[in-house]
Amino acid sequence: MLTYTDGFVKINGVNIHYYRTGGSKPPFILLHGASDNGLCWTPVAELLSERYDVIMPDALGHGLSDRLGSDFTLNDNAAQVVALVQELKITAPLIMGHSMGAGTAVNIAVEYPHLPRAIILEDPAWFSRDASASISEEDQTRRTEEFVRYITEATTRTREELIAECRQANPLWSEAEIVPWAESKLQFDPAVFSTLQLKRPSYVDLVPRIECPTLLITSDGGLVTAEKAEHASRLWKAQQPFRWVQIKGAGHNIRREQFAAFCDALFAFLGDYAL
Repeated sequence: MLTYTDGFVKINGVNIHYYRTGGSKPPFILLHGASDNGLCWTPVAELLSERYDVIMPDALGHGLSDRLGSDFTLNDNAAQVVALVQELKITAPLIMGHSMGAGTAVNIAVEYPHLPRAIILEDPAWFSRDASASISEEDQTRRTEEFVRYITEATTRTREELIAECRQANPLWSEAEIVPWAESKLQFDPAVFSTLQLKRPSYVDLVPRIECPTLLITSDGGLVTAEKAEHASRLWKAQQPFRWVQIKGAGHNIRREQFAAFCDALFAFLGDYAL
């Protein structure tokens, strides 16, 4: 069972909530995806906490953090994580993110290159301006709209309804994944979705600017196609390592659907580069 403390840090007038396992160990920050919260990382955090001080923030509009203001942009997530690092007086953290959280991890690596020791990206919400991409911008927009409708409706259900629905829809998920997922939906501010429609830089612009070791974990059913991942590896310019692992039999929620394979890829990367 995961043991942690929690607290709040005020950053530019807003309260950011976080969970932390603690101990005199290297820091490891876990950044959740849109509509999740910090505790959605619980199964992975349990394993990591044996070797790392795991910090799991609730992004603004998620979990127990403050609701969004009218001037919020997704770039604020990166600045808030950096401020959290400074407030907690930790140095050179490993940073892992899923989906929106993976995008935040990339933004941190690009805008604050001396901060992360390494980044791990679970199916980041990368898009391409290439009209020949296997998933068109129209398809990406449609998928986003479907996700927005689904999660917005989920926020109106009870905890028990969400648990039952998630259990039925996701037979590969463990109970340890299902309960935090359901509870996170009741804490989510749907106003976040207004920021997801903003035009963001393409991974084509971002990947060449990353300087730290990077692990990209994708699946055969996720957002980042094999073509896109291969392209990212060709764009890599840093002297530090870039590793891409594709996991079979999963969708966008890779660690939830193929937990053992996800952890194997993660711990192999950490071990190979002594992170």
